[in-house]
Amino acid sequence: MLTPRKLLAVTLSAALILLSGCASTQKTELAATDGSVDVSVRWRTSLGEGPGVTYTRLRAAVADGIVYAADTRGTVSALTLEDGDYEWTTDLGQDILGGVALEDDQLFVSLKEGSLVALSAETGEELWRTMLPSEAVATASADARRVFVQTIDGRVTALERDTGAQAWSYEAGMPVLSVRGTGAPLVLDQLVVTGFATGKLVALDKTLGIPRWDVRLGVPDGRSELERLVDVDGAPVQDGRIIYAASYHGKIAAVAENGEVIWQENGSSYTSPELALGSIYLTLDDDAIQSYDMLSGAMGWNQAALSGRTLGQVAAIGSSLAVADAEGYVHFLSQVDGRLTGRILLRPRPLHVNYPHQPESTNWRLVRGRDFGIRSTLINTSEGLLVYTNNGELVLLDVE
Repeated sequence: MLTPRKLLAVTLSAALILLSGCASTQKTELAATDGSVDVSVRWRTSLGEGPGVTYTRLRAAVADGIVYAADTRGTVSALTLEDGDYEWTTDLGQDILGGVALEDDQLFVSLKEGSLVALSAETGEELWRTMLPSEAVATASADARRVFVQTIDGRVTALERDTGAQAWSYEAGMPVLSVRGTGAPLVLDQLVVTGFATGKLVALDKTLGIPRWDVRLGVPDGRSELERLVDVDGAPVQDGRIIYAASYHGKIAAVAENGEVIWQENGSSYTSPELALGSIYLTLDDDAIQSYDMLSGAMGWNQAALSGRTLGQVAAIGSSLAVADAEGYVHFLSQVDGRLTGRILLRPRPLHVNYPHQPESTNWRLVRGRDFGIRSTLINTSEGLLVYTNNGELVLLDVE
């Protein structure tokens, strides 16, 4: 017999499989680049078992020249950003779903069993472990006092940073069907802002956990439950006193800290917006990349040459944008006009086989169900672009 929690997980997974299947059947051939961006691998190292075909939102955290990263089997590691050498490794004894979040001297990682673990960033020592209402697939967020985490059952929970004790919990209503995923909450001076599967962006009082305002980014519309999905699946982002967020089957919007909507435009997406050079860049649900003016929301260029390649979230690096796909490519685009400027394929060399007259991607074959794509968020660092592959490799790219 399925418990409500297990039934929810099945429902969410079914939605993800259906949506992923739709995207993979429309994959396009690789479009040529102008070669104006030169990309090379500075270092690469194995972190154990990566996300693979399972759905997780593992991402690394970077601070003071150290990279903090986790694999799905329960290992958290600290490595030097310059050369990838290991500083320490900790085994948490449980599969990891979400992380790593970093605040001051603490790391936060969510486990598959439904708990959140706090670690010392300096040594990897476990500081506390506390149960959550359900699983958390997104990274937590924190300030000097508390940790905030959103779970897949539509709850946001605040925990005391020192002890892991619960301070408050807020529960939003869940639709019958939703995408398996949530974004990391955005922590402001007085508010915690996050999106829900209802299509709403909600601001919670950081001290009390009560809602201060909400904005609807997506309205359920359609004959089937899949057509009615309106999840705010990516994390909201902030520039100055303006918050930007997007919904699947909905809008991208700019919202003031008091909840006033400044502008809304069409922008159906699973990912977070990226802000750079006065513009917003968003990976749409059809894998086109769209630019918007940050002040007015006016649409700029649209790059559809990568449509159908199951793209992740775009990341700004210098004057370029980087985006990864399900085959292990990292593509580079100009922020000015969206043209393709460079590309690199990241796959393990031991599995390389040359097939004459075939595209480069066919030189690698799936082995025992391994997934060589890239789902984790790309991270722009002082040393280059940090990439965590589904195969469990952490790679630092030099981008010229």
